[in-house]
Amino acid sequence: MVKAGDRPRVCMFVYNNLIHDARVRKEARTLTAAGYEVTVLAVHDPGRTPREERVQGFRILRLSRSILGVSRREMMARLRGRPVPAPGPQARSAKPGPLRRLTARGRLLSLLEAAVRLSVYPLRRVLVYLRFVRAALGTRADVYHAHDLNTLLMARTASRVGRGRLVYDTHEVATDRANMKLRWWAWFLEGRLIHSADAVICTNQTRADFTQQRYRLEPPVILRNLPAYSEPESSGLLHERLGLPAGAKVVLYQGGIQAGRGLEQLLEAAPAIEGGLIVLLGSGRLKPAIERRSAEMELGEKVFFQEAVPVDELPQWTACAYVGLQILQNTCFNHYSSLSNKLLEYLMAGVPVVVSDLPEMRRVTEETGAGVLVDPSDPTAIATAVNRLLADEAIREEMAQRARQARGRYCWEREEQVLVDLYARLLRERSAPLSDATEW
Repeated sequence: MVKAGDRPRVCMFVYNNLIHDARVRKEARTLTAAGYEVTVLAVHDPGRTPREERVQGFRILRLSRSILGVSRREMMARLRGRPVPAPGPQARSAKPGPLRRLTARGRLLSLLEAAVRLSVYPLRRVLVYLRFVRAALGTRADVYHAHDLNTLLMARTASRVGRGRLVYDTHEVATDRANMKLRWWAWFLEGRLIHSADAVICTNQTRADFTQQRYRLEPPVILRNLPAYSEPESSGLLHERLGLPAGAKVVLYQGGIQAGRGLEQLLEAAPAIEGGLIVLLGSGRLKPAIERRSAEMELGEKVFFQEAVPVDELPQWTACAYVGLQILQNTCFNHYSSLSNKLLEYLMAGVPVVVSDLPEMRRVTEETGAGVLVDPSDPTAIATAVNRLLADEAIREEMAQRARQARGRYCWEREEQVLVDLYARLLRERSAPLSDATEW
């Protein structure tokens, strides 16, 4: 048994509030159980998250992204002499109107607002960077673990100053994502920093091959984002919350309501789907537009919306579904190469799937026999696949049984040993010189 004072220390970086990030939580929990002292640095979301807490043995320290504790919204409200808005999307202040711009005071405030917009963002990024690095150095970690490209520079700096190992854990393909801005900057930054890492982690073989070839690396470690093993049973929560009949066959989409997820195609397919009710469980920027489009198409009796639920409760909600949907669109390499954690969550819940015919998702669907592959850009194909499972109970039950049988193969408890072995190797090599890297 390792004494508490002798436990190797790990500092993880993630640029979100860690409420819904199941992968980071699983990795932190695994390393804690393996005898490491783990601290996760995340983003503080006032009114939603505590600044510090201990969860399942690991510590979460959340840091502010505002300047001196004052957000840009608050700063502009004070300049205008208005009440400070409460946090949340509804608090966005309106742009100055044309009448106000005609006055001298209006013109001055508009100039001040423009100056704040131009100066606050880069200043905030620098301050956040320094806060994360300072907090990381305070952990005196043996390993600094960056989750995604947006934390790699912070972790790299901390690992150099703190003389620790550096892990780069790429959840996504940061250089080719949907609706991506400043793609060149992502390519440049990742290319400059990735060779500093003592280990690179990718989520599947397609992405590992891409990363290895692009940057001429040793083969990255493949750590799939598999759900923790469970045997959830339908709780009726979904039907009860939305007021659906107990026997209704729910066709479920769960995940971010965002562009490129096939939600527009799903609405186009909805009128042709027979015998099932469609539920979109999640939140995101596209949700208001999807709700409006559903209303315009008069789909109120067929399409229902449910807000995102806590990660720990999600399996019980998922198990309420009759069919699960993951119709990710092939709009970028990040989507093309995805092994969707939503697909794997459906399988863990024993729910058959209708899934995009893309390489990694095709591999799992064919291995398990628990779903139907479709062209995600074709609403007719989506409706046909869903109707097949809704109409033929025998086929649907056979696929559900195959999904349940796959639980033991596609679970985090089988995958987590990859992470434990990687960390054991990194600490064995700690006496060796750190990786050479171009200094900035």
